[in-house]
Amino acid sequence: MSVGIEVRVVHVDEHLIELRVWASNGTFTGQVDIYANSAVPAETADKLRGFPSSKDDTREIELGTFRTDAAGGGAALRFCCNDSAGHVTVVVWLQGDVSRSGAGVENATFSVPIEAAAVDRFVQQLERMSSTVGNGARLEGLHNQLL
Repeated sequence: MSVGIEVRVVHVDEHLIELRVWASNGTFTGQVDIYANSAVPAETADKLRGFPSSKDDTREIELGTFRTDAAGGGAALRFCCNDSAGHVTVVVWLQGDVSRSGAGVENATFSVPIEAAAVDRFVQQLERMSSTVGNGARLEGLHNQLL
């Protein structure tokens, strides 16, 4: 099973893009579709650039919405260091679109272990991401890590 986090364009219209945010740690997997403006991938890259800068560095990214009275789902990613050796974890919160599910709020929370160097590659991919269906960025996770 693949481990990591992926952001991919699944729909484009004149006002916004729809992104699919997928994440898995090898045990838990989830995905949500969120609405955003076309600048969101570049803005996300800006927020993550240079992570981690210290063992206390934490970055938080929120995509879409967690409001139950609004269309679309939400994805929140909290990048944090586990120790001074550079072990990094992304805590993932996913919430589905309540208007689509018909079953009320559906959500998942889990952690994905990553290498700090993988964040740099993810940032580069986000910077190059265009608002074309199929374009995306992938943050590779670590296999066989204790969560």
